Amino acid sequence: MIGSVTRIADVLRTIDGALILTHRRPDGDTAGCAGALCLALRAMGKTAYVAANPEITRRYAALIEPYFPPEGWQPSYVISVDCAAEDMIFPAAGDYAKRVDMVIDHHGSNSGFGKENLVIGGYAACAEIVCEIIEALGLELTIEMARGIYVGASTDTGCFKFSNTTANTHRVAAKCLDTGLDGGEINRALFETKSRARYEIERMLFRDMTFYKDGKIAVALITREARESTGADWDDLDAIAGIPRQIEGVEVGLTLTELKDGSTKLSARTTKEVDAAAICSQLGGGGHLRAAGATMDCPSDEAIRRALEATERVYRGEANGSQL
Repeated sequence: MIGSVTRIADVLRTIDGALILTHRRPDGDTAGCAGALCLALRAMGKTAYVAANPEITRRYAALIEPYFPPEGWQPSYVISVDCAAEDMIFPAAGDYAKRVDMVIDHHGSNSGFGKENLVIGGYAACAEIVCEIIEALGLELTIEMARGIYVGASTDTGCFKFSNTTANTHRVAAKCLDTGLDGGEINRALFETKSRARYEIERMLFRDMTFYKDGKIAVALITREARESTGADWDDLDAIAGIPRQIEGVEVGLTLTELKDGSTKLSARTTKEVDAAAICSQLGGGGHLRAAGATMDCPSDEAIRRALEATERVYRGEANGSQL
């Protein structure tokens, strides 16, 4: 752990004109944290906005879009949420990424790139930290703040099913539900409702998935052609990396997505037997113990070969994880 909730709350009481930054390809945790923190600062009478992230998908847009700054507005203070490192901040943030005043994060490898830092690596979601900060500020948790926190906690734990889920995660979720928030409806929208494009992509994944090491490793490839033919966008692909791990006997699910520039994005999801971060750190990426990722500057066939080799090295005990 780096820093303290009390220290961060004390600093937030003194600042104004805050701009909150999210990470690349924003998920529910970074978007939910940004929206909730922005609302908390505004509840204190402060000026606060969330930086306009052009990579936000429709699934999470409502969490931050209402808080985008007006054109020409300049912040006095910059905060990043759920960003494991400076280079994880979305590129369009520009110079703001180089002048982060406060870091709030739950990735254990975060060494603290802000002037003020709060990193609690044992938490499943950054949303748990933001909830504690709001409490430390003496604010009432409103239903709108709770929405962002609940989405963050739910998405980073796979609807509270992943092994990173703790008693504290459930306590935070309960506080959100106490505001009157409909958690069931949120989870239905996030985890049960699928677009036709998502259905078609899943059908292709199950049809073409390949297995290695007596079924312990499953590899799924999402080609550019598949995305174009189905019309699937990044919102349709949200959390799709968890599908290979659903199959009985699979310990490592490797989901690869071909990108427009010719590179390949890898998402690794593992069971308790294997360290996902140990796989991806060999390939220039990193992540959590059970969920990690990397982007490889090579075609998908070469990326699959590298990912399988990295996974085999982990099984042989020849690689350690770089957990973000």
